[in-house]
Parts: sequence; structure tokens; C-alpha cells
Amino acid sequence: MHRQRNETERLDHEFNSSKPNMLSRWFIEDDAANLFTRSIFYKVQEEILASCLDMQIKKMSEEVDRVTQFEIKDVKVKDKLFKVSVSRSHALCSCKQFVMCGIVCRHAFCGLKQIGVTKFPRSLVLNRWMKVVECVTSLEYNVVCSDYFKMEQVSLKLTNLWFDFRQILNKAGVEMKKLDYVHKIIKQIGSDFEKYDGDAADYTKKDHMEAMVGEQPVGEVTILAPTVSRNKGNYFKWLVSDREKAMTKANKRVRRCKECSATTHDSRTCPKKKKDGGAVVSNIL
Repeated sequence: MHRQRNETERLDHEFNSSKPNMLSRWFIEDDAANLFTRSIFYKVQEEILASCLDMQIKKMSEEVDRVTQFEIKDVKVKDKLFKVSVSRSHALCSCKQFVMCGIVCRHAFCGLKQIGVTKFPRSLVLNRWMKVVECVTSLEYNVVCSDYFKMEQVSLKLTNLWFDFRQILNKAGVEMKKLDYVHKIIKQIGSDFEKYDGDAADYTKKDHMEAMVGEQPVGEVTILAPTVSRNKGNYFKWLVSDREKAMTKANKRVRRCKECSATTHDSRTCPKKKKDGGAVVSNIL
């Protein structure tokens, strides 16, 4: 644990004391450098650079409900068009890279660049890739909604709040007066919430889980034990691997012929014995 904390402090110091080189003139790259950790930023930067160099827009539709449809060709991928739906706050691509890896693909960046987006959409920022992920992991929601789209908006709002709060702390720096002022404001907000929402302190993790998956069943719950799987023989004999066979064979004593010490035959079929026996018979005769 001490080694992990030391590595985290080293990476934080590296991030605060240096800034990565920008490879494009797009302002979204600067915004990504402030949001993501250094290792994730380099992957995002690679996608941004590819969106500026390797993409060709084949078709672009009119904006409908603030969403623009694109058909984009990647010069490094032959005979395939990627369909991208882009708005100023979100992007969706047919390659599904963001769904699988959590990193925005180059096709989506190409669409965002085409409609003039200069700030990284917060709906495309996952908490686990952010610099302030240690603050977000301890968060407990006081209200849980079954509506997915509303929860997505709540998650986006919380991400923005944490980002703004982190920016305020960075501006305060190490000056005690500024930090005391921020602390005072936070305490004032907390006291105001206690006045208007007295039930918030009673909200537990159990209530949070019940709101998500439903209430806990009442009464005794009987669960049958799973069937034991026998993947390697039975209880008394197991399958011997090739490695185990080779080790057993190497440790086994090699049988040799008593006459000539060869390993290909025994003393009964030894050619030397037959030769010596024939010579003795000829001498007797």
C-alpha cells in the first residue's frame, strides 16, 4: 500500500509540474490534457491526431434535433464506412470503441471537429480515466432514479461539479486564507442542506441498492449448493499432463544390457553374447 501511495504521489507531482506537448491546434486537446491522467491522455491524443490526418468525410446530413449524422472513411481501413452521430455534448460511432474501451474513437473526434466543438464533452469522460477519480469513488448518491437518461444527466452534472471544485482548489494553492475561505463555504453549504433535507443522513448503502435492484426478499431464502465439477479425473486418479509424464520418465532408472551396457536390448538378445557363444562353439568343434 505504501508503494502504491508513493507511485500515486509521484504521478500527481509529474502531472502538476509538467505539461505534455500538444500535437494539434485543436483546443479540445488542451481540455483533454486537464481532464485525463497522463497515460490515458496519450491514447486520446493519438485518436485526436488520427482524426485530423486519416479521416475522410463522405456524407454529412443536416442537423436534426441538434444531432448531425456523418459517414466517415478511415484511410487505414479499406472498404468500410463508419456512421457517426454527433452533437455538441455527445458522440456515437458504429465502431463501438467508446463502449468497449472507454476512449473516444478517431471517427467521433472527426465529427466533433467538423461541427466546431472545442471543449471535451463531459458525457464522454469516464471517472476512472480522470485525475480526480479518488474524489469521485467515495461519492454516495442521495437520490436514485430508475430513468437511465436522467441518471446519465446526473452523472454528467456530478462530473462537472467535481471538476470545478478541483479547479477552485488548484487556484487556492497552499495559501491558508484561501483554503479557510473554501472550507467555510463548504461548511455553510452543508449546514444549509441539513436544514432543508433532514432525511439525507438516514440514507444508507442498503437503501441505494434497494432502489437500484428492488427490495430485499422477505423470509428464508433457500439456495441449493452447486454441483461439483470434476474437470480433472476423479477423487482418486487425475489426468497426467505431458510435463508430468516427461518428469517421471526422466527420473526412472534406465535398464541396460549386462553384456554391453546398451539400452536398446537386454542380455538375452545381446548380439555380443551371440557372437561370443558362436566363437566358443567353433573352438570346441
